[in-house]
Amino acid sequence: MLNFVATRYTRRQNMAHKPVLLKEVIEFLDPKPDETFIDATFGDGGHSTEILKRNAPNGKVLGIDLDQKAIEEFDGSYFTEATQDGRGLDSRSIFIYASEPPTATAGTPRQNRSGVEPLPFTSVQDKPFMEGKRLFLFQGNFAQIGEIARSAHFNNVNGILFDLGFRTFHIEDSGRGFSFQKDEPLDMRYDASFGKTAEEIINSYSETELERIFKEYGEERNYKRIARAIAEIRRKNRIRTSGELVEIIDAANMSDMSYRSYRIKTLARIFQALRIEVNGELENIKSGLNGAWDVIKPGGKIAIISFHSLEDRIAKNFFADKKKAGVGEILTKKPVTASEEEIRDNSKSRSAKLRVIKKSATSQ
Repeated sequence: MLNFVATRYTRRQNMAHKPVLLKEVIEFLDPKPDETFIDATFGDGGHSTEILKRNAPNGKVLGIDLDQKAIEEFDGSYFTEATQDGRGLDSRSIFIYASEPPTATAGTPRQNRSGVEPLPFTSVQDKPFMEGKRLFLFQGNFAQIGEIARSAHFNNVNGILFDLGFRTFHIEDSGRGFSFQKDEPLDMRYDASFGKTAEEIINSYSETELERIFKEYGEERNYKRIARAIAEIRRKNRIRTSGELVEIIDAANMSDMSYRSYRIKTLARIFQALRIEVNGELENIKSGLNGAWDVIKPGGKIAIISFHSLEDRIAKNFFADKKKAGVGEILTKKPVTASEEEIRDNSKSRSAKLRVIKKSATSQ
């Protein structure tokens, strides 16, 4: 059952999230007044905010995120910043409400509102398009984007964005073991209420299964050595934290004198492989793209930002298939990457690749 989530206002401090390839995404999607978009990976709302600045006064955005915290903690602070071309939203208010703003009382002026609000209902049967609401947030998996969009009455949308990078929050504050630079419980679930944890996978998968995910999802050359070391250690003690896993990986490669030179890449690959397995990321991307194609209108666009070759390959092949079938026009002959300036300002954009496809006007 699909449930929309009403959000609460939370003022977050010192959260310096920067949406990647923002200028390029906006240029390709080219939002116009009153158009409708879906942000399939809402995160901290950076891309959605810029779209909402441009599809005013009546355009809408459906934001989807698998992580409940992304929905709960969205505070609308981006709406206080006007765009360079002056098309910012009303910047008099940073307040985002889960319902109507409070009524003015004697001696107290009514709070200004940005016109952008979290979903003000708990189920789609209530009031799916309350007057004045332009941002609708949904906690769910973008693999179900078709079902989610239909439930929210977002049909024949003008554009859909997938940003496959994970939030700064997951690395710095989630406490779920996403980073090999912290010693935290091995969880790695975006939705902390559902599915197997990384701890369960590390301790229950056979050595052969671990080899498979380290090789396929991490593209790690020492996959056999690391899987063997994990299998040996867990016979004595259960592996519970990211710190323990790092120690095992380091010990497994100790005999390699050159390990120091590629240690960070090895750790990143193993943690990436586990994260992909835990969250079913690659299959979700395939399902999400197929669902998105059914939701966008003829002439609509799908933009996808990937961060490693496995993700990019899925997008590339999907786009190529649509072009071959004569139903899509690829707008990015080569993937668009971040400028040197953006990389200096946001190092996480270094590996980002943007691909965009336009659904043919005659396509159904």
